[in-house]
Amino acid sequence: MRFSRTTIGAFVLAVAGSIAAILLTPPDQKLGTMVRFVMFHGASTWVNMATFTIAGALGLVGLAGKDRAVRAGAAFRWIALPHWAINTVLGLISMKLIWGGILWSEPRLGMTFGILAGAALILAAQMLFDSPKVPAALDALLAVTLWVLVLVLPNLFHPDSPVFSSGNVAYIGTFLGMVASIAVGAFALAHAIDARVTADTD
Repeated sequence: MRFSRTTIGAFVLAVAGSIAAILLTPPDQKLGTMVRFVMFHGASTWVNMATFTIAGALGLVGLAGKDRAVRAGAAFRWIALPHWAINTVLGLISMKLIWGGILWSEPRLGMTFGILAGAALILAAQMLFDSPKVPAALDALLAVTLWVLVLVLPNLFHPDSPVFSSGNVAYIGTFLGMVASIAVGAFALAHAIDARVTADTD
């Protein structure tokens, strides 16, 4: 798939913004420069959760009869799964580096693998069923499941929102910069996929 200049420019902006935010993040007293890796993983996960949520919301709109929303939701679906797979790897590396091993008993880790499996099943459903509304409905179900698990499952090994609870403006600013930069790249890619599918359909 060939990308437009706008999409390429958005990717360049996303990469440059992410690198700048990472380098501007000051070392932590306990984690040192490793805090940059942890914060990037957290920011990437935030954006990833947004892509799942948008795919689910568009799936609901698509079920109401809006075919355009179904196609847009499918574009975010194609972004969400590989992004979640990357974030899963980043999370495992983060655990290994900070806590010295992979904490398989961590409830959020189990959630991570569960969402990964669910997203893979939805893509399989897209391949198996002729109706695009089947994966659209599953997108909505997965998005609801994701947020229920996030709100219900406890964090056993680190506090909720450590960046914002720190009260440190430098950390909060660079974290939001990472979120914004990653979001630009993810949304640009989703738009490119959607535009290509729409062009092929129309």
